[in-house]
Amino acid sequence: MNRPQSRHLADLTRHRGSAALLDAIRRDDDFSLEARVLVRPGTAYSDRFGHLPAWAGPELMAQAISALSGLRSLRARGQPAAIGLLLGVRSYRATVDEFRSGEVLDVEVIESSEDEDGMAVFDGTIRRAGEVIASGKLTVFQPPDDSFLEREFARDG
Repeated sequence: MNRPQSRHLADLTRHRGSAALLDAIRRDDDFSLEARVLVRPGTAYSDRFGHLPAWAGPELMAQAISALSGLRSLRARGQPAAIGLLLGVRSYRATVDEFRSGEVLDVEVIESSEDEDGMAVFDGTIRRAGEVIASGKLTVFQPPDDSFLEREFARDG
């Protein structure tokens, strides 16, 4: 498989600063990715103790999908992916109320379907020490480029 030169998350996703939650890519292939997260204070989702509420789980999964999209785009076109949109979350369940500061989480996303228009469904899981503590299905849209944003801004502006 042709691996891109960069696997730095900043080169793969548009999440920056306190919005960036992923710390590393553990493994990837054409249809899946596993990322590592160290739960820490100072993120846009952290509470005052540095914990992440369990409802932030779909955001962790969405950022893993974004990283996979970035890797795919680098492989296919040699450039970062266009912005992607999270359209929905189904069947999200967490066995914990929060992801505690200092915990190491493994976030895995596996593409279960995709159509030619850029819509895709991913199965996501979050594991702590190998145990699944959250899971759900995410529906996303990946347009071919950012031109739809320009049209939306022009329409609204």
